[in-house]
Amino acid sequence: MNADLIIFDPNNGDGALKARNKDTKKWGMYQFLDINMEEKELIPMQYDNLNFFSFNGKYTAVYNDGKVGFYLSYWSYDDQTKQTVACKYEDYKRFDADGVSKLAVKKNGKWGWVDWLTGIEKSEFIYNSTDDLPYPHYKQNYWFDD
Repeated sequence: MNADLIIFDPNNGDGALKARNKDTKKWGMYQFLDINMEEKELIPMQYDNLNFFSFNGKYTAVYNDGKVGFYLSYWSYDDQTKQTVACKYEDYKRFDADGVSKLAVKKNGKWGWVDWLTGIEKSEFIYNSTDDLPYPHYKQNYWFDD
């Protein structure tokens, strides 16, 4: 792993940890799966920072150059796990819209909606705050084959 700093997930108790590459200072996420200390790479070491996954979360925030993007959870997507939203947004907020997770992001000082599974922007970015956003009427899929 070649890490100089390791931070264990303080919330989920699933053996996940963030590790910083000793040379590049980029962060990745790993999980140790068994007593033999076999590691599973959950997110590659290529981010300035990243957040832990929430409990049963489908995605988490990753950061580069002061911008946020999103990476899918290995536990939900297995071999389809990847970064789906580029690190090009200034901020984000998760919403529950009638039991469906929706993602608002800020770009050039304005808010809009983005599909966290595909990275496709679902609205214009013309809203000054998340309170100004219209209801997210788009369909947010949870699986690639929906």
